[in-house]
Amino acid sequence: MRRANGNTESVDNYLKAIFSLGGPAEARVTIKSLAERLCVAPASVTNMLQKLAAAAVPPVEYERHRGVQLSAAGKRRALEVVRHHRLIETFLYEVLDYPIDEVHDEAERLEHFISERFEERIAAKLGHPKTDPHGHLIPALDGKMPDADDGIGVRRPQTA
Repeated sequence: MRRANGNTESVDNYLKAIFSLGGPAEARVTIKSLAERLCVAPASVTNMLQKLAAAAVPPVEYERHRGVQLSAAGKRRALEVVRHHRLIETFLYEVLDYPIDEVHDEAERLEHFISERFEERIAAKLGHPKTDPHGHLIPALDGKMPDADDGIGVRRPQTA
């Protein structure tokens, strides 16, 4: 399904995976590690990255044999998807009483499709949480990731 911003679920999943694998240092990600994360063939990864790098506003910077990293636009979108995912997990867990072991898969299905208005309403209903049920930091509305050492802590013991 294509979103209003032109991204598909597949593109969002690539951006989120690159963000996750690149870590806080935003290191380059190898084709092999990305293929393993996404459970697709390395050739499919290469094709997608070439397509993304050639876009009018490329979300990735890809160089053959050097791997890939997110552009500023790609990082913004990846953080938006991560924010959606973690807010949805928190909503499912705290409001809808989903078991902790079910929130991730459900959030994976929903993260691509919520509107900005719905995102803000979830955040407000939850009191603008800083962490999800697993203790992972939730990116701020402005697209910035809070510092891990800002004293927010984990709200509940990690169970997954």
